[in-house]
Amino acid sequence: MDTLVAPALGTGEIQRRAWQIGTDVAAPAAPDVDEQARFPSETVEALREARLLAALVPRELGGLGASVSEVAGAVRALALHCASSALVLAMHSIEVASLARNGTTGPLQDLLAEVGERQLLLANANSEVGLGGDVSRSFCALVPKEGGYFLDKQTLAISYGEYADAIIANCRRSPEAAETDQVLVVCRPPTLLLEPTSTWDTMGLRGTCSKSFHLTADIDPKMIFPVPFSTIANHGAGQLRQLLLSATWVGLAEAAAAHAHAYVRKAARKEQDKVLPNAIRFSELVLRLQESRSLLDSCTAWYEAVKDDDEAIEDVALAVALRNLKVGASRLAVECATSALTICGIEGFRRDGIFPLDRVIRDAHGGLVMVSNDRQIQDNAAVLRAWKDI
Repeated sequence: MDTLVAPALGTGEIQRRAWQIGTDVAAPAAPDVDEQARFPSETVEALREARLLAALVPRELGGLGASVSEVAGAVRALALHCASSALVLAMHSIEVASLARNGTTGPLQDLLAEVGERQLLLANANSEVGLGGDVSRSFCALVPKEGGYFLDKQTLAISYGEYADAIIANCRRSPEAAETDQVLVVCRPPTLLLEPTSTWDTMGLRGTCSKSFHLTADIDPKMIFPVPFSTIANHGAGQLRQLLLSATWVGLAEAAAAHAHAYVRKAARKEQDKVLPNAIRFSELVLRLQESRSLLDSCTAWYEAVKDDDEAIEDVALAVALRNLKVGASRLAVECATSALTICGIEGFRRDGIFPLDRVIRDAHGGLVMVSNDRQIQDNAAVLRAWKDI
């Protein structure tokens, strides 16, 4: 499979590290991670050892000072071997980037340095029961108590929450605040308590362990972001979320293509004088793969160009493009996975076959519902109907 998608010699060091972890650690563990719906602990430990959990931490704070495109490449490289592991890296990196950009106070910068030094794993608890996935509103609020605040939140999902070193959550600024008047806070042990309120027995992406939780925590006033949550979401965090999660769907398309490529090459060695029908189908699959990669590359370049400009990063055109990236990359992952199955035939259909595709197909379908494509399209429709030009 390496001939189609393995990082070339000219590829950056961060992507090469992620690829090596994928081949040496994530891929061997992936079947058991999927079967048991367990956290990919060995892969995350390898990411720690390679210092990739601090990829987006500035160098002066002990990180790698990587670019977003480098981290997106690392997510893609990991996703080809284990989509759940790639999502853990992506979701963690989103929180690290948000902390680096918006955690401008001394204590929050100290936390960022701790991520760099100790390779802490960060998780997110923004979704809340009863809001249908709308993170721009909160029911829960910071309740004043002696020495700080108390947070009590019924979360819709916290991916790998039980394994994170800290959880970053949104909530109302106070019990009297409006639902949209939100702040971002850091929840840490020993006062952070998580009570599972659901299981995680899903079709795919089983290693993300995205259970619902009843979260309670004492909040240190120093661990409240100084910037309103709406500003954080609009000035980079929401955009980066679209990019890095979509990198996972591109990696899954590459995984499907890699299986199909290996199958076609094997068949070609037997009948070297013929262009077999499967080879023609594979040519069509590569077209879909190129579309997926191009979507990610163009949006990543756009984001990199405007990420430090608060006005440009809120450009409605960029928001539309990023929603299209999410919809397009997730759909193309499913198309590539299905096409690979038709190419590999029974060898892809059998779980004990030479080119098993069941996990890739199941994980790819997760991209369609992990933030519903219908919501993305509806949001774009609301914007596009008012545009004079496209």
